[in-house]
Amino acid sequence: MTEYESYDALMSIASNSYELMFGYFSLVFGFLVMSHMAARKLSGPLVMVVIALYSLACLYIIFNFYALNTDLDSLYAYMLSQKQNGAHGLSWFGQNPLWVPETMTILQILLGAGGYLGSIFFFFHRRKELPSG
Repeated sequence: MTEYESYDALMSIASNSYELMFGYFSLVFGFLVMSHMAARKLSGPLVMVVIALYSLACLYIIFNFYALNTDLDSLYAYMLSQKQNGAHGLSWFGQNPLWVPETMTILQILLGAGGYLGSIFFFFHRRKELPSG
């Protein structure tokens, strides 16, 4: 893999990860809006359907976070090793230690799981509230 191909692959994976993250934010935001407006109006069976679909969508995206970022971490480690061996001449590349992208992977997964758990909590909190008026 050439220098350019390595860097292009790294940036493509990072870009896909960010796009996925903002898609996830949209999903969570939509669920929060729905929770605020309709959580008390849903019947028991419909609640189960909504929670199941939302959970599957969140789980799918969170697993994608992990998969993409694991590949990103591996590619970054490969590129650092190539640079150390003199195969890559990008003097400006690789200033971040390997723990930085690995930590970002963990943070992104925690953010995904926290967003999911927080939105589920909010949904059931809204269901328990007494109707106003």
